[in-house]
Amino acid sequence: MKPITSEANALFRRWLRVATTARAARDAGATLAEGLHLAQAAIASGIPVAAAVVRRGERHADVDGLLGRLAPDVQHYEMAPGLYERLAPVEHGAGIILVLPLPSTELPQQAATDMVYLDGVQDPGNVGAIIRTAAAAGIGHVLAGPRTAALWAPKVLRAAMGAHFRIGLHERVMPEWLSAALAGTWIAAVAHDAPSLWQQALPGGAIGWVLGGEGGGASAEALSACARRVCVPTSGAVESLNVAAAAAVCLFERRRQGMVP
Repeated sequence: MKPITSEANALFRRWLRVATTARAARDAGATLAEGLHLAQAAIASGIPVAAAVVRRGERHADVDGLLGRLAPDVQHYEMAPGLYERLAPVEHGAGIILVLPLPSTELPQQAATDMVYLDGVQDPGNVGAIIRTAAAAGIGHVLAGPRTAALWAPKVLRAAMGAHFRIGLHERVMPEWLSAALAGTWIAAVAHDAPSLWQQALPGGAIGWVLGGEGGGASAEALSACARRVCVPTSGAVESLNVAAAAAVCLFERRRQGMVP
């Protein structure tokens, strides 16, 4: 196990940029999966692992067990605690980080499975929550527009709790590509001026959901790809739902109407 004890170390500096810069994972072609749960999910999915980083002094049975499941050619590093904490997305993390190369996935063409398109959703917690909800609701693919937070950023990865490894993810998808990606109907979930989701019989076949950003909502270009718009009615005590909450309502209403077990 190779030690990393200085912030001048080239690997540490590369990984620190991925950990702290919003789009650095995309630029570097790699991300950081911190914690036992994420590491277990990544290994179980069969995704390649580029390296394993362990906090110095964190050698217990769970960590050793995970390291033992890695391929023999995966390099192991032991990092000084102060440096490790700068990489971890939460304080006092579990003591293990896997460095994962980003998978290369082609945008589907005329797919007959449900999708979500994130148009300018910029909060990593919201993006991760939506990915997790989409996987739980049986969605096949999550597509992200150019203004959306990087899907494989470490904070997004942690918020999704392993769902990245169970769903198709596609970045830098332009709104004009949506009609070619889905063999079905695109529906925009908007905050106002649309029929209530509760009063809509959702169409048969595959459905794509357009979800707009936290501030201005979906762009005109993304809305133009949609055959329908719906809103989630609220009590009036608040103006609208958080985008991740709205996504959960829409995706599970779709599941309820389809009577998917």
